[in-house]
Amino acid sequence: MNIEFNEDQIDALKEFMNVSIGAATANLANLLGAFATMHIPRIDICDSDKLIPKVNATIDLTSMYYVTKQLFTGKFGGECMFVMSEGSAQNLGKHLYDIENCTDDDVNDAVIELTNILTSTIVSRLTQELDTGVQFFVPSSQFVDAHSIININDVTHYSKIIIISTILEFKDQQINSSIYILTKDEAIESLKMLIDKKIEEIYG
Repeated sequence: MNIEFNEDQIDALKEFMNVSIGAATANLANLLGAFATMHIPRIDICDSDKLIPKVNATIDLTSMYYVTKQLFTGKFGGECMFVMSEGSAQNLGKHLYDIENCTDDDVNDAVIELTNILTSTIVSRLTQELDTGVQFFVPSSQFVDAHSIININDVTHYSKIIIISTILEFKDQQINSSIYILTKDEAIESLKMLIDKKIEEIYG
């Protein structure tokens, strides 16, 4: 299977992601009534066993994390993973509900509310840019230590993986999180075909 992306394909995917992230940022800013920024997306194509070290390189291995994962399927399918530290999640709950002392349920509800908007907007807008549809599965949410964010069994059945990652930041509220879109094996070929079709429509 050829999983190599040429420069035009990478540039197009980055542009589609920028549009998707912009839409998600606007929605979240409205939700929180606060200024949000998202970093320029990073795209990595690698062996699946590189996923864990790549995630670990961006987090504090001594912290606990709220992790929400949601599968999506269609001509382009994969998994969207949202990762937020315990401290950022508590700040989110305080800001969203305007209370100083949040319960664990308050914090969990705040994280789920934010991730529902974030993942649905990014993936829906991305697939819209690619002129295709998407179906979401019910998300799963966990509160885990840093070493349990990725289950090794989740990636051992795949040979290659594309990691599209970005960082969401509400600087004044001290809220930070990371978002990953993971695409595996046969979905990579579908993604390349969708990108090529879109490039041909725009520049052909």
